[in-house]
Amino acid sequence: MQTQRKTETHAMPAPAHSSEPEARIAPPPFPIAPSGEATAIPSPAHALQERLETAFAEPVIENRWSPRQTLALLVFTCGAFWGAVIGGAIQLFG
Repeated sequence: MQTQRKTETHAMPAPAHSSEPEARIAPPPFPIAPSGEATAIPSPAHALQERLETAFAEPVIENRWSPRQTLALLVFTCGAFWGAVIGGAIQLFG
C-alpha cells in the first residue's frame, strides 16, 4: 500500500504538448474506420490464419497401418537392433 502511494506521489509529469503540426504524426500501422462508421475492416491476421489452417490441414490417409501392424514393426526393428548390439558385444568380448 505504501509503495503504491509512493509511486503515485512521485509519478512523472505528463509530457508537454509539442508544437509539431498534425501532418508530422505517423499514421497507425493498421486501418481505422471513420468515427461515424461501424463497418468491419478485413484483418490480414485473420486471412493468414485461415490460409494456414487450410494449408496445414491434415490430409486424409486411406492406407494407414493398424495399431497392431505398427506395434509389430516397432518390436521387430527394436528387437533386431538390440539383438545386433548384444550379438556384436558377445563376438567382441566373448
